[in-house]
Formats: sequence, structure tokens, C-alpha cells
Amino acid sequence: MDPQLLRSIWPVFSAETREQIQAIGSKVLGLEGPVQGREPDLLPSLKRLVHSLKGSAASLGLDDIEQVVHAIEDGLAAFNQEERLPRDTVEAMLRGLSAIETAMARGDAGQTPAVDGLASLLAALGHAVPDAAPEGAASGAAAQGMEVLDLLEATLSALCSPDVPDRAAVVRTAVERSRTLKASAEAAGAQKVATLAEAAALGFTRMEPGGDSAGLAASDVAGTLVALRTALEAAGGAGAVARAVHALRAAPSPSQEESPATQQAAAGAAAPQESRGASDQVVRVSLKTLESIALQVELLLAGRAQQTRRGAAHRQLMDGMREVLMHLERASSQLAMAGGGPALEPLRAGVTQMRGLQKQLLELTKESHRDGEQLALVAQVARDDLRDLRMVPSSQVLEPLRRTVRETSARLNKDVTLDLIGGDVRLDRRILDALKDPLLHLVRNAIDHGLESTEERRALGKPEAGRLSVRVEPRGSRIAVVVEDDGSGLSPEKVRATAVKRGLLTTEAAEKLSDAQAARLVFQPGFSTRDQVTATSGRGVGLDVVQATAQRLQGSVDVAFTAGRGTRFTVDLPLTLAAALGLLVRTGTTVSAIPSDSVNRILRLEPGDVGTVAGRVVARLDGEQLTFLSLAEAIGLPRLPLALDSGKVQAAALLTVGEDKVLFAIDEVVGQQEIVVRSLGRHLRAVRHLAGAAVLDDGRVVPVLNAPELVRAARPETRSAATETARPRILVCDDALTTRFAMKSLLEIAGYPVVTAADGEEAWGILERTACQLVVSDWQMPRLDGVGLARRIKSHPQLHRTPIILVTSLDSPEDRAAGLEAGADGYLVKREVERGRLLELVRQLLPAS
Repeated sequence: MDPQLLRSIWPVFSAETREQIQAIGSKVLGLEGPVQGREPDLLPSLKRLVHSLKGSAASLGLDDIEQVVHAIEDGLAAFNQEERLPRDTVEAMLRGLSAIETAMARGDAGQTPAVDGLASLLAALGHAVPDAAPEGAASGAAAQGMEVLDLLEATLSALCSPDVPDRAAVVRTAVERSRTLKASAEAAGAQKVATLAEAAALGFTRMEPGGDSAGLAASDVAGTLVALRTALEAAGGAGAVARAVHALRAAPSPSQEESPATQQAAAGAAAPQESRGASDQVVRVSLKTLESIALQVELLLAGRAQQTRRGAAHRQLMDGMREVLMHLERASSQLAMAGGGPALEPLRAGVTQMRGLQKQLLELTKESHRDGEQLALVAQVARDDLRDLRMVPSSQVLEPLRRTVRETSARLNKDVTLDLIGGDVRLDRRILDALKDPLLHLVRNAIDHGLESTEERRALGKPEAGRLSVRVEPRGSRIAVVVEDDGSGLSPEKVRATAVKRGLLTTEAAEKLSDAQAARLVFQPGFSTRDQVTATSGRGVGLDVVQATAQRLQGSVDVAFTAGRGTRFTVDLPLTLAAALGLLVRTGTTVSAIPSDSVNRILRLEPGDVGTVAGRVVARLDGEQLTFLSLAEAIGLPRLPLALDSGKVQAAALLTVGEDKVLFAIDEVVGQQEIVVRSLGRHLRAVRHLAGAAVLDDGRVVPVLNAPELVRAARPETRSAATETARPRILVCDDALTTRFAMKSLLEIAGYPVVTAADGEEAWGILERTACQLVVSDWQMPRLDGVGLARRIKSHPQLHRTPIILVTSLDSPEDRAAGLEAGADGYLVKREVERGRLLELVRQLLPAS
């Protein structure tokens, strides 16, 4: 990687890596502890962290760190979740993490982040130790070659500047150095080094005119120098190359005098510490501090909205006071016309006093309104400035992909051309940081699984070099990150077979899936079509990270493919995570917020506008037939009768994401206001249609809907597959309404579809006509109790594999034994339900969920 680019990325990488090292160390120690009480997600989350750290190190060319992390990852791959991690393995992993921290400290100081004792560390982690480099002259030659290469890289950095004095002399020096190295390499028989040196010389020649062509040539030269570094390391034992390099360093340049720009660039390469000192003049603000300030500004704006609402209420009171005064004055006039009396004078005095108070209140209201407007302006400017501080060019996450593509394609022996588009699009820093891992997974997945080898492409009549495109496309207030390749296209047949093999679906369910439905299985955790684990893939960690990240960022991910022509992954995300305008809609008694950027329009539908086509409900709008759904049903609320059912006009919201449009029936538009979306935590992460929650200006907490996920789930092919790919359905059976509702709510919050029954006979009738993957039942019930239901289930030829959990207040050993003897797979006392034991047991009995 270009040293200048590495220096710009390093602070972000350093901070993130230290957090990852801390988290990895804590989780490794957790695996050394007792198995009981261990978090179910401990090992998978640890694998994801290690996999992400390895990818980050690889993308920046930090080979030492990557090797250590790769060895840790291999050690975890062979580990069983139900065992304790051996002590010596834990010590070796912690030693590796400490060595990485030491290397990071070197990088912070401007030095090369090399890992001390790499060979012994890899051996302790059970990894193959790289062959030792030849001793003596060979190792010295490699070091000398690297120094010359540093000079060439420094020259390249200097030529990238638009203000280079005597540009022709700088180019001439670089070309002559490159060709002298080529001649020496040819004499030593190092043909690969010679070829790359000549390519570097030609690239430098193309940079002499400057302008756009020089920029394109600089990209090629940078890649060539990366390859040249690898080739020099491989040819480090060639004595003739070593002598030539030594002579090249000692002899005067053919131009006899280097230009000031070249000397300055070389000095910068030789003394990175000094260049880093200049960058320290920039004030760095902790991201935590920035987030805290941003939160306070958003709360300030929310407070201003509350003040506006209270001001409106105050004006209503003023209007009421005016009417009261009018009534009092009328009464005073009538009393005066009737001859007055002792009450007339006090009444007039009171009216006069109230008029004075009214005038003072009016002045205070005007001043309060004026101050509020000024405060709102200041808060808005502060928020805009904060938003600008957090907006950074997407090139910061796109450019490191060049190294990833070069390294991965070389490892897999594939020729790949990378196109990066949209690097100047500015995104929220939080979105950009979160995109790093998903993009890394998508790119490596495209090279490993999507693009064919050179021989296969040649046989298919395709260009030998596969094309990979990564682009960031602005779409109004949202963005789309698209990763597309021109490979063989995703294979639905292979995906189906893998899903069945890994137990994600039954053979029958897999066969019912359309190709589009099967394609989305690649986002399942643990899914991988590789039978063997390699350095690139096969661990089942990757695309599930993409989907989880997209949902966490209030977005969605989709996949499309054409057999033989390629695959396209599209990640739809908001442009910023700061406060957004939200449309408040009511469905039944529930008020929800929808980000306004996804709402195309609000309209009213006549009964004649809605019909059925191919079994699905559609509505005609502007000559199009659009999918029409009840919003309540889409977000899992009880389906209420629509106004259309009684022949009345129906309110509807048209949601648009990309080219997809869906109409959702709503009851009422409550209003519109700015909202700050808050995370709902890991417990509700599986509820895909929720982006978070927001506090309104009146203090109410409302759910914020994930519009892209709602639109995606409304597609005909997605809805038809819902019964096949949804989470396992659970039957809850209890004669007590309160207990039944409590367990139903607990399971639904965890993301499980739930049906209920009041006793065993009703539950049995449901099981005969509805597929349920697990039963949670009370013991003591009328008609058929839980033990009888368990016996009936376990004796049925089709239902005998269905797990059943008995939840009861009976806690004696005899009762437990009787329940388990009847066939129950789990036995819980009701007080254990509140402690989380029910969800824990459900997850154990449904591992695929």
C-alpha cells in the first residue's frame, strides 16, 4: 500500500485494532472458563472478531499481524464449543495478541509494525513456520533491495503531487533506477524481478506529462511496486541481484544530481517519524466525545421541538383568556346598565388588572418565541457542523480494497481487474467504519466464489481477467454500495444442497424455494459452500456479517445474479445516522415512525383501486400494479379490518427503496417531526423490520420501522417463501391467559412466531393442521394435560421429533422424572421463565434458529 495512504488510514486502524484485541482477549479467557453459564454467542462472536481483524491487516499489507491472527483463527476453527479452551492454547493466543499490540505501538511511532519472534509465535499456535530466509548475503540483499524500493515508492509519492519542480528529471531518475535493477536481475536469472522493474520504468515514463494520465499511471506503478516488493523478497537469495542493488546504491545516479523533489521524497521515506510529527498538529477528537456532543445537540433540538409544542399550548391558553375577558367586560357593561351595585367597581378593577397581565404575558410570549427561534438556529448550525465533521469521503474505505483484491487474487491464482467508483461520495463516519468489514467480505467472496480461474474464463470465451466493480451510488438521502462481478453467477442448486447439508432446511423445503429465495440463504450465519477451510473462505463467517451490519445501520442487503454472467450484492444504507425526519403513522392503537426519505407519498385508495392478481393483493397507481399490504400485518401486529373491507376510502403510504415500490395500508398520519433513532439492543436484533426507537417531543417512545427491510420482505417471492425460511414456529399451551400471554410476548420479542392454545386438546388440533417446530406447555390443564400432550406427540409417526418443554409450578424430583419420562425434552419451573431459562432452553432445542 502507498505509504501516504497507509499513514492516513493508520489512526483509524490502530484505534479499531486495539478495541478488537481487547475484545478478543476477553472472549478467549471466557472460553477457558466453565462451559456452564457461557454465553451462547461467545465462540461465533469471537470468530467474527478474529476474521475481521485478519481481513483488516491483510487489506493494509500488514503480513506479520495477518499471519498471527490467521493462526489464532485456525486454532479456534478446531475448537468445540462444548469444551474448555486448553490453557496452553489460551496462553499462546494471548502472547500473539500482546505481540500484535507491540507491533501496533511501533506503527504509532512511524516504524514498520513488525511482530517480534514471529516464527516461535506461529509454532506455539500450531501453525506452519515459514521457511527461514538464507543467511548472510541473501538476507542482506533483501534488505538492500527494500531500501531501493523505498526510494522508488518515495519518488512515486513525490510525482503524485501537482507541484513537482523539474518533473522530467524526477521521472528520468526513477526510470534509470528501474532499468538498472532490471539489467542486474536479468544477469542473476531473476526474470520476474526484471519484468516488474521494466513495467515500473514504463509506468514512470507515462507519468512525465502529468494530468489525468499521470494519475492513472500512478495507480499502475503502485501496484507494480507492490508486486516488485514480493518478488524481491522471493529472490532475496540471488547473489547477483544483491550485488547489483549494492552497486546501484553506492554509484552516483546517471543524472548525476537528484532533483529537490526526489531528495525531499526520499527524506520523507527515510524519516517517517518527522512526517508523522507534522500530522500531530491536527487536533484529534475522541469518537466517543464527538458522539456525546452530537447526542447533546440532538437532545437540544428535541427540547426545542417540545418548547414549540408548549408555546402552541400557551397560545391556546391566551386565546381562552381573551374570551374570558370578553365575557367579564360584557357582564360589567350589563351590570352598569342595570344600575350598578357594590360589585361593579371590584369587577371593573379586576378586568383592568387582567388586561395588564394579558399584555405582559403577550410580551413574554413574543420574547420566548424570539429566543426559541434563535436557539433553534444555533442548534441547527451546530448540528450541521457536527454532521460535516462526521462526513468523510468513501474513498477511505474503497482504496484499501485494492490491496485486498491484489492479494486475494494472487493467492487464488486469478487475474482480477478492480473498478472503484464513487470515492468522492461523502458518508457518515460511523457508516463508513461499519462498512469496512462487510465490503471486505463481499470482495473476497466475489473473487473466491464468483470469478472463474483464467483457464475457465478462456474456455468460456470471456476475457481472461475477471472484472470486479465496487461502487457507491447516491440515491437521494440514501446510498447504495454495490459489489458486482462478471463471474459464473451464484448457483442456486449448490446453495440449496449446502443448506440441506448444514441442516438449515429440509430437502422438501429447499426444493420449494425459487432461485431468488435460495440466493438469500447465503446470508445465514455459518453458511459456506466451501467444504474445506482455506485462508480465504470456508469458515461460515462473512455474508451474515454483511446482513447484520446493514440492519444495524437501518438498511438492507440484497443479492441478484445471472447464470454465467455475474453476481451483484447491493447494500442500501442511509447517508447519515444523525437525526432524520420521520413520518408518524397509526395502525390500530400503535403509532410508528417511518423515515420520511423512504415515503414517496400518502394517498387515499378507493375500493375499486384494489384487486387480486396471481393470488396477491395489488393496487393500481399511476398505471402500475403495486403490492398492497396492511402495515399492521407486515410488522407483526394483529390484522385489523381495513376501511376497504367496508367499502370506505383507505389511507395508504407508498414506500420506495431503489426501484421497489410497495403500498402499505395505514389508519392515520399522526404528524411529522425530527427523530433520533436509538438502538434497541441485541435482544431485538432479530426483528428485522425495526430500525430502533425514538422519543417524540411529547415524551412517547415509538418504534422506528426499517423501510428497506419492509419493502424487501413485501416482494412476492419473499412472501411466498416466508413459511419456508422464517424462524421456527412455537406453540404455547397454557390454560391461564396471563401466563400464556407472558410466554408468547417473551418468545415474540426474541423473534419467534408463536401460536397459542388454552389446553392440550386445542394444542393437538393446532399441531395436526399447522407446522410447529417446538411446543411449550403447562402441565395441569383441563381436557388434556401437558404430560398427556407430550405422550401423544412422542407417539405420533410425523410429530415424534417435535421438542416439547413442560413449564409448571410442580418442582419435586418425582414430578420432573414423570415429565421427562413422558417424553418432554425440557422441564422448567415457572419462576425460571422470568430468569431467561425459557429462551436459553428454546435456543438449545432449536440450534438452527
